[in-house]
Amino acid sequence: MIYWGINALNHGSSISVFKDTKLVSVSLYEEDTLDISVILSALDYGSPKRIFWYERPLLKKLRQIYAGQYKIALDISTLPKKYLSSIKIPQVPITYTPHHASHAAAGYYTSPFNNCAVVVIDAIGEFESATIWNCSHGEMKKVWSRSYPHSLGIFYSAFTKLIGFNPIKDEHLLQQLSDYGDPNRFYLEVKKFMNGMLYMPVNLHRGVTDWALPINDIQDKRDISAAVQLIFEEQVSLIMEKAMQLTGADSLVYMGGCAMNNKCNTKEMPKWKYVWSLPSPGDPSSSIGAVLYHTKHRQFKYYDWGLVKHLDIKV
Repeated sequence: MIYWGINALNHGSSISVFKDTKLVSVSLYEEDTLDISVILSALDYGSPKRIFWYERPLLKKLRQIYAGQYKIALDISTLPKKYLSSIKIPQVPITYTPHHASHAAAGYYTSPFNNCAVVVIDAIGEFESATIWNCSHGEMKKVWSRSYPHSLGIFYSAFTKLIGFNPIKDEHLLQQLSDYGDPNRFYLEVKKFMNGMLYMPVNLHRGVTDWALPINDIQDKRDISAAVQLIFEEQVSLIMEKAMQLTGADSLVYMGGCAMNNKCNTKEMPKWKYVWSLPSPGDPSSSIGAVLYHTKHRQFKYYDWGLVKHLDIKV
């Protein structure tokens, strides 16, 4: 039995091929649409009997309408059946998976943990932007979530745009600039955009449109970046503390685009006894989780992908 998991029309694309419950191939592509070579590579294993899509498209379109993105929402060519047909992928039944569930399942079912907390933080799924899952004995239970427009990923991307970089692409450049800035100089000004635990009084989906202070030189950008990075780290810390409280776990699986902020990770990960993630914790690995969320089959082969602390874990 061949199943495909697919992530496309998003930040990168991928196809994961499962044969008899085992993950046998993952093809990642940097573009949002799938390349023919990726499709042909997947077909080498045979035609799929079912495709698992990484999100729920109609719910996503509802959020796009809510956000005022009417042109995108009304574009039916982005519906999975239409899109897959246009690129000549075999027409088979499609199962849709919640975006954050795809993230969480990709991490949990490839991890060596039986019991753990799973934290997913990104810009946005259909509506959700951060979730906590209590995972035990092969089952996943969502115990906390935060939804659009309150998003740590959107917050970080909006300031990436403010200082002159490309959002959803150059966030690593903001992180690099933060190393050379004073986080205190613009802290209070940046803090106005993120209060409490992942609560944003202003929707930053279209960027920071009401920044009142001049940005004259590279040092201004460095100092803004440092403040943004500090507040990002404070928010991640709050979410991780919440995960510990709600799950009682000492092992963490960390997924989503925000899990790629290495500067924050070096501060937060030591708080856990064991930590697991994938090399691509963002959307590309969602094609794996789209399948595993439904099949619940552990993928022991991929233990060596993880970033597990303490070598006494036997894998």
